[in-house]
Formats: sequence, C-alpha cells, structure tokens
Amino acid sequence: MSETTGASSPPELKGIAGYETPYPYLDRLQEKMEERLAHRVPAAGRFCGFCYARLRNEDEACPFCATKTAKCPTVNAIPQEVLHAYKAKASTEARWVHTGAFTGLIVASAVFILMVMWGPGFLGHPALAFAELLLGGYFLAQFFGPFLFAQWGYKKGARKRDALWGEWLAKRERQASPPD
Repeated sequence: MSETTGASSPPELKGIAGYETPYPYLDRLQEKMEERLAHRVPAAGRFCGFCYARLRNEDEACPFCATKTAKCPTVNAIPQEVLHAYKAKASTEARWVHTGAFTGLIVASAVFILMVMWGPGFLGHPALAFAELLLGGYFLAQFFGPFLFAQWGYKKGARKRDALWGEWLAKRERQASPPD
C-alpha cells in the first residue's frame, strides 16, 4: 500500500523465523555446541566462563559473547546443563521438521488413494497416481518439513533453549553470590 492512503506497512520480521533471542550469542554457538554433543570435538579444553565457547590460548575475550577472560575466568569443561539447553533446541526443531515431512507424505498418500479410487479417466490411472505419490511425496515432504514446520520448530526450540539458559544464568548467579 502507498503512504498516501494511510495504510501501514507490514511489520518487519526480526531475528530468525520471526524470533529474536535475548541471548544472540546462543544462536552463534548452537552449531559449536552440537559438535560437542556429537563428540566431534574434545570435551576438555579452555572455555569462556560466561557462555562456554571454546577459546584459543591467546584469546583474552570471548569471540561470541565478548566477555573478557579477566572478568570471568575460563573453565575446563562445559556444564551438562548448558549442553542440555542446546540439545533441547536441536531435538525440538528436529521433531517439528520430521513431523512436517511426515505430514507431507501423508497428504501425498491421501492424494494417491483418491486418484486411484475416484480419479476420472487419465487421472485415475495407477501409473500417474504412483508418479504423484513419488514426486508429490518428495515435494510435499520438503515443503511441510524443512520449509514450513522448521520455522515453527526453530521458534519453539529457541524459546526452550533460551528459557533453559535463563534458568542456568539465574542458578549460576545464586551459586556465585555469598549466602546472607
């Protein structure tokens, strides 16, 4: 719409899939933590004391969260609760993608059955219905899974990870503060 008609422009999406995390460094660390969860990188090393990103020996500040190592000392391992938060995001997102892919396959199967049972003339030919099952199943699984349901899965998984990270930060803060 034009500005002369007085209509407002559509809202601008921010973040990934319309979700903006309050902890942007978590998105940048997700892939690195998944590598750690899959045991593709060593469990021990030098990690940021705040966000648990792997650090090189010469790093004086974390490249992910910008925390100075002098302010927050490094640690030798990533706590299991932190890894659990990253795993929760990955498994939630995967569950949504798989559900979407199976939804696409179910829709393609239903169209196949409709074509074979009630398709008039050429549309009811089993060869055409089978081709629809193969090609339609592939394209619908790709549409519903990685394209459509992945958006919802990302949002739900990122919210779950962010909530677990917020709980971890609160727990860590309580443990660090001296008892009254």
